[in-house]
Amino acid sequence: MTALAPEAPPLRVVSLTQGARVPSTRFRVVQHLARLQAAGLEVDHLPGGAGAYPPVGLLRRVRWLPAALWDAQRRARATRGADVCLLQRELVSTLRTAEPLIRCPMVFDVDDAIYLHPRGAQSDATARQARLTICGNRVLAEHYSGLGPVEVVPTAVDTARFVPGTGADDDVPVIGWSGSSSGFVYLETIEPALARVLEMHPAAQFVVMAERPPRLPSLPPGRVHFVPWSEESEVAVMQGFSVGLMPLIDDAWARGKCSFKMLTYMACGLPVVVSPVGMNADVLALAELGFGARHHDDWVQALDLLLRERDRARRLGSTGRAVAQSHFSCDVIAPRLARLLRAAAS
Repeated sequence: MTALAPEAPPLRVVSLTQGARVPSTRFRVVQHLARLQAAGLEVDHLPGGAGAYPPVGLLRRVRWLPAALWDAQRRARATRGADVCLLQRELVSTLRTAEPLIRCPMVFDVDDAIYLHPRGAQSDATARQARLTICGNRVLAEHYSGLGPVEVVPTAVDTARFVPGTGADDDVPVIGWSGSSSGFVYLETIEPALARVLEMHPAAQFVVMAERPPRLPSLPPGRVHFVPWSEESEVAVMQGFSVGLMPLIDDAWARGKCSFKMLTYMACGLPVVVSPVGMNADVLALAELGFGARHHDDWVQALDLLLRERDRARRLGSTGRAVAQSHFSCDVIAPRLARLLRAAAS
């Protein structure tokens, strides 16, 4: 980790996030805490204790909502006396609850197109309240720019943790996908292309890392491998990939995504094949680090080339790693976040 020279005077920041295990919390706040501290920001991180998202089942939801509302008020009141509040998304998902109780200068952090939710106008009201809204990509920034000051701050990837491995086995190439099962809907759109590529490359394997297995019935079962996701093993599993995939559907929600899956592949030195949608297209434009694929034939041709031309695949992966380090690493993003928090406080 690169040490940041502390800036005077110390700044008290209260960070409100949706929960300790929520990915946005991990990657947009928690992984920056040490660097922010080194920059002279005293951060009091208060993740949601009741959960920002409603549980399954009517009875459980009825019990959850009062607890979530009480927790939101408790944390909002804890910002009294702070120099600045960093609010990551909403205190309670899709609702505007205790945000008006935040009386210190506020920086509103958004990394998804939450304005598309049925109650999306709630997030717009919070953006109007904020002194600054920081957005994970330009698509989100275009929406919030009409509501107040905006800055683009990409989701950072820890390039000291997500690092290249010793290299995948060229004799057994691995096409890899990592993510939440909510993304299986995107993976299913390229199932026919994956089936064709596995047919063309009899030694190739397909690995999915998630919290539960996908249903991909047209793929040969013996060549599809499910690996349960864990924070401890995710990097090692990615290091065994030969190429990383990020398919998307070209709609308003997907265009608001922050390409974090793509960036982790790149940090691990992998060439990527992705849908050129939203920020994915912006990252692809930075250098020759992989391929954008819109249609069935695009996916087949790109994957076939990367599995056949392993030297070229390695060059693309090295370039992607360099781009991740220079544009999206914690050492690049954390100092920028510290500067923006200071500016908002003053």
